[in-house]
Amino acid sequence: MREKTMNFLLLLGAVAVGLLLLKFKHVFIAFSVLFIYSLYKLYPERYLLAKIIKSAFAIKFYNVVVWFISYVLTLKMLSVIYGVDEEYLKFSPAVVAIPISICVLYFFLVLVAGISSVVGMITGNVVGFLPERVKVYYEQSIIVRFVTILQSLVIVVAIPFFLAAISSDYVAKIAILSDASFLSDCGVKQWQVMYLRRNNNECYRFTLNRSFFSEQPVIVNSKK
Repeated sequence: MREKTMNFLLLLGAVAVGLLLLKFKHVFIAFSVLFIYSLYKLYPERYLLAKIIKSAFAIKFYNVVVWFISYVLTLKMLSVIYGVDEEYLKFSPAVVAIPISICVLYFFLVLVAGISSVVGMITGNVVGFLPERVKVYYEQSIIVRFVTILQSLVIVVAIPFFLAAISSDYVAKIAILSDASFLSDCGVKQWQVMYLRRNNNECYRFTLNRSFFSEQPVIVNSKK
C-alpha cells in the first residue's frame, strides 16, 4: 500500500511539474522530467524488457512486419521525392529504411499502448466493483504491469523516434548516392561527379562538394 501511494505521488508530481513547465514554454525540460520518470518506472522491468526484445517473436516481427513496411514505404517515398523510377533504386531504400523502421515501430508501440490503456481502464473499473482480494490480485497482475511498461516506453522511445524523423532527410540525401555511379551512360566520367538514372530519358548529376547538402542535383537529358 505504501509503495502504491509512493508511485502515485511520483506520477502526480511528474505530471504537475511537466504541466507547469509547459505553461512557461519549457517543452524540453518538461519532456525530460517525464523521460526520467519513465526510466524510473522501467528500471525494475529491465530484465523482462531485455527478454522480450531478444525473443524470437520480437525479432521476427521486426524483420518480417516492421522492416518490410519500412522498406516499401521508403522505396515509394524516394521514388516520389526524387522522381526516380523504382527499378533504379536498389540500395538507398534499405539504408533509409533504418530510421523509417524506428518511426514505424514507434507507431505500433503507440497503437498498442493506447489500446492496452483503454482495455486496462475498462478492466480496472469493472474490478472496482469486485471484492478487495480480487482488486489486490488485479493490481499485481501482468496486465497492469504490461500497461505500465507500454506507457513508459512511449515516452522513452520518443527520443529515438524524433531523432530518426529528423535525420531521415539527411540520411536519404546520402543514401541516394548508393544507387548512383561514377561510370554511367548518363554522361562522361568526371572527377567528383556521380550519375543516377531517373527514367529512360533523364538522369541526376550529383557534384560531390561542400554544397552537396544544400544544392539540388542537376537533371540532364540522357536517353537510355
